[in-house]
Amino acid sequence: MKKRAIVGVGLAGFPEKAAGNSWAFLQWGLGLRDLGWDVWLVESLQEKEIFNPAGQACSLPESVNLAHWKKLLHEIGWDGQATLLAEGESVEERGLREFAQGADLFLNLSGHFKRPDLVEGAAARVYVDLDPAFTQIWAKVYQSPMNFAGHNAFWSVGLSMGRGAVIPDTGHAWKPVLPPVCRRFWSADAVGNQASPAAEMGRGKWTTVTHWYGYAAVEWEGREYGNKATEFAKLAKWPERTGLRPCVVTDLGPGEERETYLKCGWEFLEPGPICSDWKEYRAFLAASRGEFSPAKSGYVVARTGWFSDRSVLYLSLGRPVLLQETGWSRWLPEGLGLVAFKNPDEAVEKAKLMEGNYEAHRQAALGIAREHLDATRSIPMALALI
Repeated sequence: MKKRAIVGVGLAGFPEKAAGNSWAFLQWGLGLRDLGWDVWLVESLQEKEIFNPAGQACSLPESVNLAHWKKLLHEIGWDGQATLLAEGESVEERGLREFAQGADLFLNLSGHFKRPDLVEGAAARVYVDLDPAFTQIWAKVYQSPMNFAGHNAFWSVGLSMGRGAVIPDTGHAWKPVLPPVCRRFWSADAVGNQASPAAEMGRGKWTTVTHWYGYAAVEWEGREYGNKATEFAKLAKWPERTGLRPCVVTDLGPGEERETYLKCGWEFLEPGPICSDWKEYRAFLAASRGEFSPAKSGYVVARTGWFSDRSVLYLSLGRPVLLQETGWSRWLPEGLGLVAFKNPDEAVEKAKLMEGNYEAHRQAALGIAREHLDATRSIPMALALI
């Protein structure tokens, strides 16, 4: 008999311009299926999250949330084993309840699923933290409801969690896991030769896709844990010093800050044409020369070892990654294909070295994805922690 898993995701809750976010969740469900597990996807929405194409509150059947949920699951070939629950709406729960009773595993990614009564029958109920340091500070310092209750194991994509990360003690034993990638969908073969407007936008450029500010900075014990904007500021002169023109897909709007970067040689693209459709998003990453990106300052300050689920996609598509150090290089191969930088000078020097030996870096990137990040390899390592 197949092992059974329920995976709590955040797909319908982010129905617009969020292809990368959706795949941070889908990798786990698809990866478990590729390992032979019987998997059921679940998501719960609050009433305030549900809206129609005009941005107005509505019932679930009329919502962009449900339309996005159905479209995405159809595109990846997911069968009927998926339940979208919504506050105040009547949704059939019996199939999920029966499946969950005696199930081997419940993975709650970012704690998004908030109906513990439906999954309490699962033997292992794992909270998977996708935002190390922030999750713990929100819970401990700001008393934010992080939905920890009902879980009996705690994982984090901070690779230094429990082994060097500086975070508040939430009373949980956080264990590090790698963000997985389902290579059936994230490989050069999967991309093929299909024409793509997004691919042309990124072709041959060092790119990344990100929120510029995202959520507000937080504080703990007199130190600030912030977003990427402060780290981008340190890299403003990178184009002038490397002769390269980085391209960032971001929500940074018009204004003085954006103009400053444009004058320094940066390029910005709006998220809509790239992030609204996951195949366009994939094509953009695949056509890029590689990824160049800072990390959120909070990940750096806390030495979390955070490693990006987006960087995993670049690597799986055979694109090298130049990523700010958060401590992750202690736990993954670093130096060829996947390169860390600690400061602006290193970011410049290492970019030049990567350009000078690009093909070797490209091949190494693919090797790292195959050997370390492929879901059929990384998920069993995570399951061994239970």
